[in-house]
Amino acid sequence: MSTTVAPASPDVVALADGRHMSVDEAIRTRRTIRSWVPDRPVPEGFIGELLEAALWAPSACNMQLWDFVVVTDEAVRQQLEDAVPFAAQAPVLIFVCYSTRFSEGSFAHIQGASASIMNMLLQGHSLGLGGFWQATIHDRAKLHAVLGLPDDVEVLATVLFGYPAEQPGAPARRDPSHMTHWQKYHARPRLPSSPNPRDWTLAQVADYQQARIRAGPKYNKPIRSEFEVVTQFGQEALRRTDSDVWLDLLPCTGLYLEHLMPAAPEAEVHFIELSEQTAQFAQRRLPRPAQFHHYDGRIDLPDASVDVATCIFRLENIPPLERIHLLNEVHRVLRPGAALILAHISRRSYFALMQPIRWLLGRRDVQYVLSTDPSLGPFVPLMPQDVARLATSVGFRRERGARHFPLPPEDEARHRVRALRPPLSYAQYAMHALYSLTRPLHRLLGPWSKLQLAVYRR
Repeated sequence: MSTTVAPASPDVVALADGRHMSVDEAIRTRRTIRSWVPDRPVPEGFIGELLEAALWAPSACNMQLWDFVVVTDEAVRQQLEDAVPFAAQAPVLIFVCYSTRFSEGSFAHIQGASASIMNMLLQGHSLGLGGFWQATIHDRAKLHAVLGLPDDVEVLATVLFGYPAEQPGAPARRDPSHMTHWQKYHARPRLPSSPNPRDWTLAQVADYQQARIRAGPKYNKPIRSEFEVVTQFGQEALRRTDSDVWLDLLPCTGLYLEHLMPAAPEAEVHFIELSEQTAQFAQRRLPRPAQFHHYDGRIDLPDASVDVATCIFRLENIPPLERIHLLNEVHRVLRPGAALILAHISRRSYFALMQPIRWLLGRRDVQYVLSTDPSLGPFVPLMPQDVARLATSVGFRRERGARHFPLPPEDEARHRVRALRPPLSYAQYAMHALYSLTRPLHRLLGPWSKLQLAVYRR
């Protein structure tokens, strides 16, 4: 049995161009890459170096019980596209596998696999490659079939490599003092796990969102049909109103603010957000500067100084009492006759029926809350009459509105069942057929539509 010899310089990493970086530099400059240069294959020798690095990772009793399935063939990667995100885009897929015939005690298999993956990511970085450690697998049955895996072999993770087509900045990191306990665990206030914002404070929502945006990438995963309807309504409403000074409410990831901006190219844009980190995350994606105002229950803008405000899926994300506080503040800063453009998800729709289904599937905490982008954190759909009553109670009058999707459109049906195995995943075809058959009745079914859009006037 052949063995490999340990490299001679444990404190440095050799770069592909002959330079060296310290281990500390390698750790701090590595980034997760989700976009790769097309048509630029990774040399086979580099793939060998990735696997060699993986084998030098520690494992329980040094058993090295991993298996690595390497896929570079474009046809196979295309075949795996529905089962593994980004499979068709990354030139190299490495599936880290472990046989369930061996002991899984003390999570030894997960620990060993994790160590091997980190070694590969650092080695890939030193070679000029961009790596992505991915846990998500949409269709394990298909993955097993395509890779020809035995029944006892499980894929623990996918590691994707290629030459990076992006250069993401360093994501924010938590203060070590917030997570370090000396000698024993010291109790600290912890974030709720509930998906309902009534169990959260505004400060806790802010903390959770900061944790989620540390993932780094733009959250560009909206349901396309929903995104297009909301964007079109918002852009038309902005064009039809005076928008010299525009205030966006809690843009979170900045998804909608980014795509609404072209409708008001001359507007002076302001936005409120719960934390500076989340605000910076949103600002990085915007096509032009926007002024951030920290929101802690009050908007630091003068009375009657704003021409238009937008609130896209944000009331559902904050505690009930904070909703009325927020709308009161918006009413204060809007000038008389100014517009509030509002979008929310209705509880009187099929959307509300999906949460119990997710609960039965085990997705019960805030991380798996049923929400719509760009929401991060707790989320509940709201009754349309409650939203209207809330708006009118602080002095707004409803001018016009629109309602969409009494049933799930095709792309949402596909999105909602993507993690299910057959035959449950076949429900998407029934939902799509029902949506198409009832399309002539959608206007009549408006009161039960998921998406509620409205323009209010001060």
